[in-house]
Amino acid sequence: MNITILEKIGLTESEARVYLALLKLGESTAGPIVNEAKVTRSKIYDILERLRNKGLVSYITKESTKHFSATSPDNILNYLDEKEEEIIIEKKAIKSLLPQLEKQYSNIIESKIAEIYIGMRGMQNAFNLLIREFTRKEDYYAFGAGKGENVEKIQIFFDKLHKERIKKKIESKIIFNKSSRGLFKSQEKSNFVQVRYLIESTPAAINIYKNYTIIAILTEEPITFLIRNSDVASSFKEYFRIMWNIAKP
Repeated sequence: MNITILEKIGLTESEARVYLALLKLGESTAGPIVNEAKVTRSKIYDILERLRNKGLVSYITKESTKHFSATSPDNILNYLDEKEEEIIIEKKAIKSLLPQLEKQYSNIIESKIAEIYIGMRGMQNAFNLLIREFTRKEDYYAFGAGKGENVEKIQIFFDKLHKERIKKKIESKIIFNKSSRGLFKSQEKSNFVQVRYLIESTPAAINIYKNYTIIAILTEEPITFLIRNSDVASSFKEYFRIMWNIAKP
């Protein structure tokens, strides 16, 4: 059985193996569980205790020996409900702390001119900094990038970014590579976006807004450069205007 889903909800690989082993064995002492789950004998009681704390294992003692059993799989949902409640409590605690954290972060970020982010989550974090600055008083410019190597994820990501711009009624000009025509329909057909196309293709997407310039290289593991400098942004805006005059509707 694939244990990936159990790992995604918070069980370790060894916990998932032990729980599935108990579902197969029924009531059992530690020895057979070790053999079935293929886990380290020295760690079996620690694993079983963690599962017991999650409500997924119970035990009884017979003649001074513990016999373990898996609880009903329905308890996995109970475990998730408890995690959800814990997350709600933790979110409330973090929200109360955010003003202090944001104040400290703003002091640090002012001194940062450039940052590099790796991966899809990193790219999202870079653009989140941009989103925080959104105001309808400023236009948004973007150009470059073909289909990239994660087409579906890239589409979803930039569609979300577009929705954030729409919320603030931000006017945008975007130059798509011709190979991307039709991939980003929500942007290509938007009343808030003017679109043109270039025949040339590049794996880099360049976004300029206010004094921010974000260069995202859309490979399998995206690499994102965030530059916070008005001179750099002005230079890229000028470059954009040149490309805009070359591009075709």
